[in-house]
Amino acid sequence: MICTLTGEEASTIVVGGHFDYADRGSGIVDDWSGASLLPSLYEALKAQKRKHTYVFVAFAAEERGLIGSTYFVKNLSREEKSSLRAFVNLECLGMTSAKVLTHRSTPGLVDRLVEIASATKMPLQGVNVEKVGDDDTHPFAEARLPVITIHSVTQETLPILHSAHDQVGAVHPDDYYDAYRLVAFFLAYLDVRLE
Repeated sequence: MICTLTGEEASTIVVGGHFDYADRGSGIVDDWSGASLLPSLYEALKAQKRKHTYVFVAFAAEERGLIGSTYFVKNLSREEKSSLRAFVNLECLGMTSAKVLTHRSTPGLVDRLVEIASATKMPLQGVNVEKVGDDDTHPFAEARLPVITIHSVTQETLPILHSAHDQVGAVHPDDYYDAYRLVAFFLAYLDVRLE
């Protein structure tokens, strides 16, 4: 599912989460928590004219090998790829305060996220959880497009993923709301900071 918020320029920021889930659990954390934020982020950004065009995408079949995001990237034209300024991946939010997957994210985007977290006094940590597996940034990064993954996974919360524990109770409302606020501020900030 794709929803576009047209900006004044052709340059785009893609924001995504996947709506499929693993066989065990309900997929609330992985990744209803990311995909369900997309409409709210659209609503938050549409109140003001934007320079960039925002493309909100709920990807299919992430758990089966990044099928949706791979298809999306493969079908971008040369012009669309050259105008894409960032892919912001929302993955497994609300178990803890917001984290950024630094080893898979473009450093400049991480810097902008740190700046907005600091300015808004919102908690943010760089946490690389190597056992999580791949995510929808992979096809974008492979095409040499700038990416960032915002998540809430730690070594302690990792066992919730792909298990019967992936239920509504695994999401802490305050952490989830803070993640929404951080991402909304971040997306608005990117509109000003990215060329």
